[in-house]
Amino acid sequence: MAELTPMMKQYLEIKEQNKDSILFFRLGDFYEMFGADARTASRELDLTLTTRDKDKNKSFDEKVPMCGVPYHSSDGYIARLIAKGYKVAICEQTEDPATAKGLVKRDIIRVVTPGTVLDDTSLEAGRSNFCAAAWLGEDKAGFAACDISTGQTHATAFSGPDAGVHLLNEVARFSPAEIILNDAAARDAALQVLTEDKLSCHREIRETDGPAARTRIAAQFGEQALSDLPADNYAPLLALGNLLNYLHETQRGDLHHIDTLDFYRQGQFMELDLTARRNLELTETLRSKEKKGSLLWVLDKTKTPMGGRMLRSWLERPLLSVTDIDRRSSAVAALVNDTMIREELALALTGIGDMERLVGRIVYGTAGGRDVVALKNAMARLPHVKELLSAFDRGRLGELAQLDTLEDLTDLIGRTL
Repeated sequence: MAELTPMMKQYLEIKEQNKDSILFFRLGDFYEMFGADARTASRELDLTLTTRDKDKNKSFDEKVPMCGVPYHSSDGYIARLIAKGYKVAICEQTEDPATAKGLVKRDIIRVVTPGTVLDDTSLEAGRSNFCAAAWLGEDKAGFAACDISTGQTHATAFSGPDAGVHLLNEVARFSPAEIILNDAAARDAALQVLTEDKLSCHREIRETDGPAARTRIAAQFGEQALSDLPADNYAPLLALGNLLNYLHETQRGDLHHIDTLDFYRQGQFMELDLTARRNLELTETLRSKEKKGSLLWVLDKTKTPMGGRMLRSWLERPLLSVTDIDRRSSAVAALVNDTMIREELALALTGIGDMERLVGRIVYGTAGGRDVVALKNAMARLPHVKELLSAFDRGRLGELAQLDTLEDLTDLIGRTL
């Protein structure tokens, strides 16, 4: 057997630590794949297989296969692999090749999974992309979900003999792209059918103990978040800790934009099972599985991706509190009764872009110059939006009129660029 080159030894060492992912290995201006990864990528991405093996005594089938994609256009290729259910480990050069002595150092900077994609080509503008976690015990269950592209994070708890049923309904409600399960949840037959067969959800099995979960939650959201979790049910703590550990394990970067936890209790929202959701055609039609023809399609006149995601979440989680329902309907009534302000607000919001996901990419470090300019242009519209909202001095719209227009940040970006 021919002796491996230093570069191939480095590749195999990194691949050994990422066996469940397709390894994008940076070589100059390309991400290269070798061996089984190359065969998989060649098949799924319609790439031509080549080889670096110079041994003329071997047939092509005996040589180590390889294929690659240009690093500057890799997002589209990664998106296609993620859409097919694969995970992609991105291995970058961590030092300048021009100044490196010997072999260039490389390391994994991020593992892209179905629930942690940030690129626009992999995300639907009006729909959240959740990575979730489910923890199941004998009479307790916990659920947590995070949209890493916006930082939006939710958690809840269930207890009693029907805890498992409530957990199923909550997973169906969020319809995550990926879910992290403890051993008991992974063995649950009903949860397996729901996630694999009905939701086509990527599954990962992890276990996190209580102390590790508490440490991770406190570091991410602050000590107050621990106080918000129920003292009599440890399941949401373990679910949320499991989720955060997985996100840090795969992302290996700055996740400070995930800074607010929405813990809600059973009974705060109307609970519907998957069958009821589908029969009611809340967000997609029963036959074609499309938005067109659904209740969301009829109601959605939103002007921003953020508004589209919020409206979808309202339909997926109907309120039960009469006070909260009155508060929301009063805001709607105020806009209905003031046609001129309503139309001017719609015009002011048109084209404002997706500020939530722009901020997420900037914080994470994957944004480009165009993203920063798009954020500046969006913030430049905020003073006019605030001026229009100032016509309302009470209720939810009055509260929104107090928004920070971020003019100092807009000015800073403008002067810098």
